[in-house]
Amino acid sequence: MRCAWVAIAAVAFAAGAARGQDTLPVELRQARDLIAAGKVEDAIRAAEAYTMRHPRDERGFLALGDAWFKHMPIGRFKAALAYEEAERLAPDDPTAAYRYAEVGFWLGGDDGERMASDGLERVLALDPFYGNAWDQWLTVFRNAGSRRRMAALLRPRGSDPVIRARLALLAIEDEQYSEADQLLDSALAADSTNTAWLALRAQSAFEAGDTASGWLFYSRALAHADLDSTDALWRQVIGITWPYEVRLWEAGVAPGAKREWLESFWARRNPDLFAGVNLRVAEHFARLRYARKHYPLLHPMISYHRSQIARAMNLEPSGAERQYYERCEMFEVLVPPNLRLAPSGAAGSASFDLLGMPLPGVSWAGDRAAMDLSSPLALLTDEERDRFAYLSHGAGNPGYSNSIFAPLNLDLRSLDSVAARVGYNLATGLDDRGVMYLRFGPPDRRYVGGKNTADFSCFVTDVERWDYDQYGEVRFARPSAFSTTRTVPDMVFRAMNARQFAAVKTGLTADASSEPAPLEFGVWTAQFADTLDSASTDLVIVSTRGAVAAALEGVARPGSAWIGGGGVASGPTAPGRYVLVAQARDSGLLGRQALAITVRSFAHDPTLSELLIAPAWDSAMPDRAAMLRHLRRTLVFDRGATIRSYAELYGLRRAAGALRYEVQYELLHTDAPQRDLHLENWPRATRFLFVRERRASLSRSEIETLDIAPSDVPPGKYLLRVRVHDLVADADAGRATISFVVR
Repeated sequence: MRCAWVAIAAVAFAAGAARGQDTLPVELRQARDLIAAGKVEDAIRAAEAYTMRHPRDERGFLALGDAWFKHMPIGRFKAALAYEEAERLAPDDPTAAYRYAEVGFWLGGDDGERMASDGLERVLALDPFYGNAWDQWLTVFRNAGSRRRMAALLRPRGSDPVIRARLALLAIEDEQYSEADQLLDSALAADSTNTAWLALRAQSAFEAGDTASGWLFYSRALAHADLDSTDALWRQVIGITWPYEVRLWEAGVAPGAKREWLESFWARRNPDLFAGVNLRVAEHFARLRYARKHYPLLHPMISYHRSQIARAMNLEPSGAERQYYERCEMFEVLVPPNLRLAPSGAAGSASFDLLGMPLPGVSWAGDRAAMDLSSPLALLTDEERDRFAYLSHGAGNPGYSNSIFAPLNLDLRSLDSVAARVGYNLATGLDDRGVMYLRFGPPDRRYVGGKNTADFSCFVTDVERWDYDQYGEVRFARPSAFSTTRTVPDMVFRAMNARQFAAVKTGLTADASSEPAPLEFGVWTAQFADTLDSASTDLVIVSTRGAVAAALEGVARPGSAWIGGGGVASGPTAPGRYVLVAQARDSGLLGRQALAITVRSFAHDPTLSELLIAPAWDSAMPDRAAMLRHLRRTLVFDRGATIRSYAELYGLRRAAGALRYEVQYELLHTDAPQRDLHLENWPRATRFLFVRERRASLSRSEIETLDIAPSDVPPGKYLLRVRVHDLVADADAGRATISFVVR
């Protein structure tokens, strides 16, 4: 049936094309050319003249609608009327209804939403595959009623597997998972490799709580991700992406690399590497179900969600919103005692913290024009500025407590906000509460209204505050509830102080699992050449407590993963830049850390590995495996211990089967290791200088060790640095440094 329908559609399209291009009357071709040339008023006159002579030809009204559509904004309603007349004359042709919907998209707001929704429903009833009508309908307001109407329109064509998949999507949104599974299973019987259908089948299973089936279908979807042109898997996860991930995806993932890209995407978010399965995937779809039900985007057609300019224009709170915040939420904050503002009329500058937020210098000369416009103080009203100046200088009472308001929301324009550029709201169908829930899960505490419980007027449902122990307080508000000049009826991020602003920044640029990870631990790494593959690097990951699990994830490809029960994990990987996801488990508690790391290459000669240190034991020439077994993972040694360092040298030049190199050790007793770590010279360091001559081994690598006597390391903090110079090749092999503590 699908092939037969495609053939019929192709014939119909060819006939329509012939009518639209070959038989289009001269007057309408002229109107079309005038529109293309930007002569809109001439096009309108030409199309009107044609419709007067041919009042029953829908093509004339289509041309008239097109002309008025270019005469925005005054032409929007006349364009809609022209398209309605064309649709009345040709009720079986979806073209006019589709263009009518486009007018609605341009208009926006409630009227535009109604026009777009009604027009697209009429289009899809006539031709469910017309243009991108289906994708456009998915962005329009879709409550349960609109989903039921759409399902009724699609069911007569339910023999087509594409239609069955669309019906399944509607069933998932209505939480009718058994119905969705049946529809998707029948669609997959026709095409078992369709990535979009497999992704929906996985989503249905995950949302229903069937994790096993969810993983089965999601794995199959990932396996066929490179064949998918609809980016279905990406659209499922865009709500939790990081800004740089969106930029990379928009720039284009290399052909054949989507599967690896998405696997790496999830690997960076794995909350428990010890579990053997990524629990974050199932958690994501569980959050999606809850957020879609409780925090849907009710007004997707408003300009706030579709234009970054509109977002910026609505960010500054209205007067009523400021008054509510000051009366119901603001606590007084002290003017910083080091604030120095010159008296009115005299120029001066100051650098201080406002509500904990570092500010640039402010030039104060008694009027707003003389202020540095990059400062939030420049955004204060005259009244607020005068009050601030009076309280800063006025009574001269240093103990006076003062509340200072600055519309810090405007600083969101400088934030790398994917929500503003890409549209998290439109992409997910969620308001900002839903976006926050999808990214971080439920808050530890949720409050409705203001903090001032003594004032009954402060209890309003138009303000919500979510408190996360780890991230702070996130404030949401409905701006239109406080002012008729604010046309944003959805709950949006509405930070009113620096701490809330920081939480919003986190909410727009990060995400995290709800899986608790309270264990505190340290992690450090060391890098060595792979003994089997010269193009690879052996990475050693060490946790200071418990067992360790680590995943090395590239930006666009999955990396390696290892688990070490003794707190040390190692394995080969390709040189490059990665995100190291390190986790530790001790006494049933889990801890997580993530850090950027660059894995170096050891392909060039000569070169030096990084250092390992351990308490010395009876062995004249230890190997790497022995060092890893004896490591002091905390890098803390007891007083009186002999400390052994270990490094590997690669590619030293041989002369008559022998090696000759100079090695210098520097041992620095320091009270600030981080300060001294990158200094080129340590004048106060203890130095050990050796010239090594030995027979070369059969391998490319040589071992270099030093035992440090207890008398050289009294209690304190230390840095140990080793430098190697190949005397045969007269070339530096490099240097390596490690820090440790003796107590």
